[in-house]
Amino acid sequence: MAGEKIFVADKPTLDKIYSILAPDQVWGFIEHNATLGASARIEYTGVNKNYKPLSLDKSSGVMSLNDWAGHPILEANKPYMVRNDGSPDYRLKADDYTKKEDGTASDVANSQYKGGAFSWLKKIYKQEYMIGDDRYVNFSMGKRDGFEPVGFIDDSNNELEGVWLPMFYGAILDPEGTPTMASLSGLQPTYSKDTTAQKTAIDNFGARARFLGGPIVETIIDLLILFAKTTDLQAAYGNGNMSGYDVSLEPTYGVLKNAVVKGGQFYGTGDGKSLNKIFHSVVLGSWQQWMRDPYEVVVNGRVKVSTNYKYDVTGASYLDTGIQVPNNLEWDGSHNALAYPSYYRTVPGYGAIPALEMKGGSTATGGCDGLWRKDPTQVFTAVALRFGDCYDGSGGGLRARYWNAAAAAAAWSIGAAILLLPPVGVAA
Repeated sequence: MAGEKIFVADKPTLDKIYSILAPDQVWGFIEHNATLGASARIEYTGVNKNYKPLSLDKSSGVMSLNDWAGHPILEANKPYMVRNDGSPDYRLKADDYTKKEDGTASDVANSQYKGGAFSWLKKIYKQEYMIGDDRYVNFSMGKRDGFEPVGFIDDSNNELEGVWLPMFYGAILDPEGTPTMASLSGLQPTYSKDTTAQKTAIDNFGARARFLGGPIVETIIDLLILFAKTTDLQAAYGNGNMSGYDVSLEPTYGVLKNAVVKGGQFYGTGDGKSLNKIFHSVVLGSWQQWMRDPYEVVVNGRVKVSTNYKYDVTGASYLDTGIQVPNNLEWDGSHNALAYPSYYRTVPGYGAIPALEMKGGSTATGGCDGLWRKDPTQVFTAVALRFGDCYDGSGGGLRARYWNAAAAAAAWSIGAAILLLPPVGVAA
């Protein structure tokens, strides 16, 4: 840890961050990496300094937004049926996706629909930097010096007005011999497909379809930490289907079919065997299947990332984060190990990545979610997996990562979902 100074940004002056002359507000937090307690490690800053975080009743699944009610991100996050070119078709009822807003039947389960069900995540600007062991994160709806639209830049480097989040796990349909990824209710999430097969199916959905992964997931995680004031995101947003594994349910072993979940924007339970949702997405809330993220790869222990959804599973064209997996654990016979990170480092334009010793956390402390990793002395390129599966219990979650899977890996536990980019200039 000593002597490493990788991607530590200069500390902005407070007048730049919190200027009363600025046209909109700044919300923020500090993640104190040296503090293990999941709530104690998050300090509110900015206009939310004295906010009451949102709170979940796991018995009813109901989320109370408290002082975050009316936040522009939450207000704009609505469910839609979206055409496969990334343009919105029509809005769904927020508490019943089987209906359009006017009450008539929707296409949420229509496998012939030329598009899918997605929720709108409005563009927000983010500033992230390190001071010592502390990670500072600030958000603004408008442009400011030092703020970037992290996750809202496409692979032609165009800035987007928002992105479409998958409301359902990716399922592969095969119309006329053309395997195509779908985001629809009633379908079994895809499984036993490698990276190439998943990418082919996503590409066949439409030219603006990408894997759900990369910088937008890091921005979402930080928004959820901001709203909940904790890194224990399972406690804050529900447990999803993180303990639903059942060997008798071969070949999917407890991975539930996509379904319309009751409630609105959030629904979270504590039974560990139900579909939950975050931002109208069961993918973000359920953690029942690892989501392939080819925008983050680990090459011989070195973490490399794509900041704009450029696809290169070798990592050769990606940003080298400077973060090296340390050889500081007891590796199993296949040179794998599980750790619970307590330290996260900022990578500009991307987000927070577990770094340095990566020790000290647990399922309820530090980052709270598990990091499966490969002995860096091995010659191996891993394509990251996110969130965990229904066998991982509290080790899974929004911050969980699996750096042990090659691009050719295929199993019941590995799926994918569509991140759909709107055309440039298009907003919901």
